Amino acid sequence: MAKHKKHKKKNFSAANAAESPIKTTLKRFNFRRLILIILSTTLAFGVYEALIAANFLPIGGIPIIMPVYFIIVALLLSAVIIFNSGISTKKVTPDMIRTSEDEDESHLAEICDKLNARKEIAKKLMLILLPFLFSILFDVLYLFYGDLLVNAVKSLFEA
Repeated sequence: MAKHKKHKKKNFSAANAAESPIKTTLKRFNFRRLILIILSTTLAFGVYEALIAANFLPIGGIPIIMPVYFIIVALLLSAVIIFNSGISTKKVTPDMIRTSEDEDESHLAEICDKLNARKEIAKKLMLILLPFLFSILFDVLYLFYGDLLVNAVKSLFEA
């Protein structure tokens, strides 16, 4: 016969109810999404730097991967702004789009559902856009501050 473990019941006292704001923020934070963004950024940056180092299909002295990444970022950013209807993060409610008092509620609810579905698509596109943005950001930082960073690391290990 299998032994059954007794589960401790959580004591919901006043002390638990008054959690610090930092704990509540950390509970709501999506760590899986952060790890996904870090891994995909590492992959996107690795591909970017590898193709630049290999001088893959140079056009006029510039590897073709650079304009390709810039075009990808421009297209994804445009798509996010269009699908999100700007840069708003609020869910659309019928009160936001009502033009007169005698409009049909079901029609307004249908419009809100479509707009909110488009906002969900924009969220997913942002997960694709961020690695490309970070790759370009890291490349620009390396371009302008690479020598400074290399010298700083050398001075740390030489001392």
